[in-house]
Parts: sequence; structure tokens; C-alpha cells
Amino acid sequence: MAITSNVNSEYHAAISRLLSLADFERKSRANDPPDFHLKRIERLLAYLGNPHIGQKYVHVAGSKGKGSTSAMIAWSLAENGYTTGLFTSPSIHTITERFRINGEPISKKDFTSLVNDLWPAVEKVTADGDIGIVSVFELETAMAFCHFRNSKADISVIEVGLGGRLDSTNIITPLVSVITPISLDHIAVLGDTIELIAAEKAGIIKPGVPVVTSPQNPAALNVIKEKASSQNSTLIESQTKAEINSQNDLVLDGTKLSITIENEAYSPHLRLLGDHQIDNACTAITTVHELSKLGIKTKPYKTDTGIENTNWPARNQLLATSPTPVFVDGAHNDASAIALCKSVEKLFPYREQVIVILGTVRGHDPTVIARELAPLNPKIIVTESRHPKSLTHLELSEALGDSKIPVLATTATTQEALEQAKHLANSSDLILGTGSLFVAAELAELELGIEPELYPDIKLPPRP
Repeated sequence: MAITSNVNSEYHAAISRLLSLADFERKSRANDPPDFHLKRIERLLAYLGNPHIGQKYVHVAGSKGKGSTSAMIAWSLAENGYTTGLFTSPSIHTITERFRINGEPISKKDFTSLVNDLWPAVEKVTADGDIGIVSVFELETAMAFCHFRNSKADISVIEVGLGGRLDSTNIITPLVSVITPISLDHIAVLGDTIELIAAEKAGIIKPGVPVVTSPQNPAALNVIKEKASSQNSTLIESQTKAEINSQNDLVLDGTKLSITIENEAYSPHLRLLGDHQIDNACTAITTVHELSKLGIKTKPYKTDTGIENTNWPARNQLLATSPTPVFVDGAHNDASAIALCKSVEKLFPYREQVIVILGTVRGHDPTVIARELAPLNPKIIVTESRHPKSLTHLELSEALGDSKIPVLATTATTQEALEQAKHLANSSDLILGTGSLFVAAELAELELGIEPELYPDIKLPPRP
């Protein structure tokens, strides 16, 4: 017991040390454009001996679906026998989830060691005094490269944090680049048009490196095509490359697919819910197929198993079936809310009323999300997550009120919101939690009895 207690104490101290850095995930960085560059990550990695060099990668950018797609690629490669790293953000329940080997999060002990071992290099960058202090995400990026090197990963899947061109992960040269669907998102940072955002995402395309793209808005696809052409990179459009021969919808048990790519037959049972996940699966399988041509040999039946075993919570996740179904999704913009609305209509066709627990973060327009869910005729319970960038329940309620979107109740916590929803609902209704991954995660913790990872000692700037 004492050993476990000591490990936990050191682990929380390491988290505190990490989160003491410039934390742009937990506060706005719209007013900090100088922080968008690769100089700091380049120097940090140089002080660490450039651990990213010599490793094999898949690099994934996009506005939506990039996490699910990254996970399906990683699970498929692991199932094919490769030691596979996976770096994603944000985490759902614990910070260790960001760094995975064959689906398993890094241990608390290894996480602690990484933070402490890399800290002298962080201090050296600060002491240089010419490019500011290392950010949380930059250190996490370096930690991922070191963890995958230490674990002797055969290949690692790296999800972009934000944007692409100036994201700290863009220090790598992958075997394949992947761009999932692009939509208006983080407009204060990436730009307010599809073309501008696509240009940032397409910034991950490297000279001569093939790029796999999901179905795209035509304006976004044109930008990607131009960038690929300028980099002499082969563009592979998954919607035409992966031919869907049949799909058998199993409602809440997912979808059985039959897919052909260049005479290779794939028959995955996709357990991630929602039609948009079919597109993500096709992108993932196309990527794995492309890797096989580049020397990372795979077998279709192994890839099928990897797709089936992919576990990616808080995205169209059914938490409970009785007495009232509880369903959550991290939809945070108009495109993801549209996809969520379609999923609910398909997965719960016999529902009566839909009680929506809605909480959002700053930087996203909550009225857009609420409007896209309007076809469900929802009863909205406003709430807020613990996340420091969460819009307060009062601000969210006011924003919806100003837009004439009716609010049934306003609650200060997700626990209060869930209690209210269960009080109002009957067995033929649906409780739907959405607006951010953080709201979805907290509802999952409450419903499934998962102990949350809290950071009470982290000093954060006051909310505006």
C-alpha cells in the first residue's frame, strides 16, 4: 500500500510539474499568435538528442474524426503484430491515455519518469530566453516520441493537436499523412473559412509522402490537392479507393462492412457507432493498406480484427440502456452536431423525447450546436464541465436565450444535470450528453463509476 501511495504521489507531482507550463489546451490562445511555431519543439528535441528521428509514423490531422481514425489505424497495426504507439489529445479520463502502446496507456511510473527525465531540457529552453517557455503540449509531444522510442515501437500514429502546419507534432516525416474531414473549427486561431483551415491542416503534407484523405468539403479538397501537388505527394481519396460492397447495419451493435481496396477484401465489424465512423473506418483501412505497400505488411483479416477491437470512448458511446438510455458524444461544432443528430435518429428511432445535457468550451459557438440538434426537438439542460475552458452554465444559458433557443433547466455541474435528466425521463426517452468531450467524459465517469483524475493544485488563470 505504501509503495502504491508513493507512486501516486510522485505521479501527481509529475502532472503538476507538466501542467505548470504554458497550457494552451486549458486556456485560450487566440491572443497568443507568437506561440504558433516549431522553433521551441525543435530546440527541445535537439536538447533531448532528437528522439523523433529514425522512427516510423503515421500523421493524422483534421477537424473531426481524427481521434477515431487514429485509433483504428493504431489498433489495426497492433493486431497485425506491430508494436504500435498512439499519441492523441485530449485525454478522456486520465492524462496517461495520451500515450499508448498497443492500446495500453503509459504507466504512472513511466509517465512520472518521462516528465522528470525531460525536465532539464525544458529548463534549458527557458534559460535560453529567446523563444519563451515550453508549452504543455510541446512537452507531451516530446514525451510521446521518447516513450515510443523507449518501447521500441515499430510504428506510431501521431494525432495533430490543433491545426497542422504549426502544430508541434509537425516535426516528423511520416510514412503516410492522413487528413480527416475538415470543417469550421477553432476559427479564432486557424481562420474563418474552410480554405484557410484546410491550408493549416494540409500543412502536415511532406514532400513525396503519400496523403490519405477522408471525404471532404469540395473547397477543402481543392486546397489539399494543391498542397499535395506542390509537394509531389500522391493523394489517395479513401471514398474512391475503398469500395464499399455492402454494409449491414446492426443498430447499437455497429455495422458489418464488406470493402475492397485494389482486389484486397476487408470485412470488418465496426463497433464504433454512427455513419460517420464508416467513413473513418474506410480512411483507416485505406491508410493501413497504403502502409502495407510501403513495407509495413498487413493482412486484411488482421486489420478487420483491429477495427472491430478499437475502443474509443466518449464518441457516440452508449453508457446505459435502462431505465433510460444514456448516450454521449463529444460533438463540439456544427459538422459534428449534424453527424450526432443523424446518429440519434438512426440508433434510437422509437425514442419519445430527447433530453440533451449540453455543455461547451470557449472558442465554439454553442448556438450552432443547439440549432443542429433542433430536429430532435430536444429538452435542453445546460451545464458545465470541470474543464477551465468550459463556458459557465450561466453564460451558456444566456447565449442560448439570446438566440431564442429554449432551455429547460440550468445546472452548475454534470452530476446535477444527469440527476435532473433522470428525474424528467422515462424508459422511452433518451438522455443525450454532448457539446464537448469533457461533458461526455464526466457523464461517463458518473454513469460507469470511473474515478475522475482531478488536478486541484494546478493554478489556472481566472475565467474571463
